[in-house]
Amino acid sequence: MLGQGSVQVAGARIFEAGIYEARVLAAKTNASGVQLQTLDNFRLVQSTTNVPARIGIRFGFRYELFGSPSNAPVTLTLAGAHPPMTNATGKVETVFAYAFNSWIGTGFFSNTLDQPADLTPGIWTFELWYQGRRLCEQLFLLTPEKGGTTGNK
Repeated sequence: MLGQGSVQVAGARIFEAGIYEARVLAAKTNASGVQLQTLDNFRLVQSTTNVPARIGIRFGFRYELFGSPSNAPVTLTLAGAHPPMTNATGKVETVFAYAFNSWIGTGFFSNTLDQPADLTPGIWTFELWYQGRRLCEQLFLLTPEKGGTTGNK
């Protein structure tokens, strides 16, 4: 297995963004309280950056990580910002960051609106970082669903 020192990451690009469907194979919560899911059948349903605030909506993007050697494992950081939300402990949060495993080549990221408090309209920003360097960024606008209600975390 290659170590992070022998892997060269030249950059990244986002080549698809929108609303997705996926089958959840496994889920675990990391030390930061973020639920990480292993997904299968990750499929674009609608190409868009406007996301309706509705429970169960999965939005995200596919990216290509440039570097060598091909398919080499890397640890990326996903950093982001979202409208103010109150977490399970009652603390208001607007930013997050956590590490996850990826590889040189194509990958994907998604977020699911699971709780009524997730439905606060506004801009969500997602950035991929590698060793302190921002590689790419994707923005989404979470919009109130017509005829629906939104939550406020």
